[in-house]
Amino acid sequence: MSILRVFSREHGIVGCLVREGVKGSRRSRNLYAPLSLLDLVGLKLIKEDLFKFDRAERMLAQDLTTGEVPRGALAMFLAEFILRTLDGGTPHADLFDALWRASHRIEQATTIGRLHLAFLVESVAATGLMPDAPQAAPPGFGRFNLATAEWESGPPLGEDYLSVAEAEHFLRIQGMNFDEVQAETLSHDARNLLVLQHVRYLQLHLSTPRPIRSWEVLSAVLAP
Repeated sequence: MSILRVFSREHGIVGCLVREGVKGSRRSRNLYAPLSLLDLVGLKLIKEDLFKFDRAERMLAQDLTTGEVPRGALAMFLAEFILRTLDGGTPHADLFDALWRASHRIEQATTIGRLHLAFLVESVAATGLMPDAPQAAPPGFGRFNLATAEWESGPPLGEDYLSVAEAEHFLRIQGMNFDEVQAETLSHDARNLLVLQHVRYLQLHLSTPRPIRSWEVLSAVLAP
C-alpha cells in the first residue's frame, strides 16, 4: 500500500490509500501520473483527510501528456503548484474545474506554451483573488505589493513587489480567458515573469510561498 495525494473536487487535497501491484485489465500504465484525471469509485473516509477507494477509472486518455516531455512538464508543474499552494482538506471547486480544463488542454491543444499562464490567470479569478487596485499606477506610487494587492509608494524591493511596468501588465491580464491569454503579445521572458508573479501572488494569499521544483525543468523545455 502507498498513500497518493489527490486534489478532489469535493474534499480538496486529501490522501488516498492505493493498492500496489494491481494485475489484469484494471492495471494501467501511468494511471497515477501527475494531473491524471480519475474517477475514484467507492471513495470512503478512513480518518481525518485519509481516504480509500475501490477502483480508479480514467476520465481522459492522456497519451500525449504522458508521452511528450513538454506536456508532461506542464502537467508536473501544475500538479506541484496545486499541492504546494493549497492547504489540505479544504474544497476549491472552481479551482478544481479550472485545473480540469487545463488538463484537457495539455492533452488536446496544438499550442501549449502559455497553458500554465492561462491557468494561473484563471486561478486568480477562481479563488476570488482578483485585485481591486487600478490598472494604472496612481500618481506618486512606485510599486505594487503582491501581498496586499495594493499600490504603494517607494521602489520595488524583493519578490513581493512589482515595478510599475510589471504591475500594470500583471493587472491588465487579470480576468482574461484562455483565448485572450493566447492572443497576448508576449516574449518568452515576459511570459515566464508573469508565471512566477502569479505563483507568488496566489501563494501569498492562499498559503505560504514555497518553491516549485519543477519550474526549472518546465522553463527549460519551453525555451524558444
